[in-house]
Amino acid sequence: MNKAFFLDRDGTLNEDYDFVHLKEEWTWCKGAIDAIKWMNQNKYKVIVVTNQSGIARGRFSLEQVQELHRFVDADLKKHDAWIDDWCIAWWHPKFHGDLDPALLDYRKPGTRFFTEMIHKYNLDPAFCFMAGDKPSDLKPALSLGMKAFYIKSRFHETNDHEWLEKRGFEHPFNNLGEIISSLK
Repeated sequence: MNKAFFLDRDGTLNEDYDFVHLKEEWTWCKGAIDAIKWMNQNKYKVIVVTNQSGIARGRFSLEQVQELHRFVDADLKKHDAWIDDWCIAWWHPKFHGDLDPALLDYRKPGTRFFTEMIHKYNLDPAFCFMAGDKPSDLKPALSLGMKAFYIKSRFHETNDHEWLEKRGFEHPFNNLGEIISSLK
């Protein structure tokens, strides 16, 4: 069995400026590159699970998001770091039309991408982590038996604080680097 770090994208890896989809809009969050490198060096699979409703809304294309992720991969390579898998949930319930409703379970807080990655990489959820800046990032991890870390982002004030506090997330981390420091 293997272990993994599941990561949200916007607000966790990069600064969230709303609908980031071009390399010119990408700004790494403090400590993210070094945190990913530490994960790689410590034999964690690094898996990004990201909701990208801008695709369903017609604001940008899946191809543009994939191009951005290739740019991120190339940037990480310069630091001897990598992301093992990108899971892009581009569906949104308000913009779903006639698509199969089951596709919505790929969107966090759905667990479908998580369970697919668990099977693909032979992961033991008890040795997996999830880091994100919204309860919807943390819920699938908790439901599958993973340890979750909450990162404070620009959404902190509007997040469901009662839900967070009931689950021990009353003291958020400021970035991925702080999470890694807590694990060393």
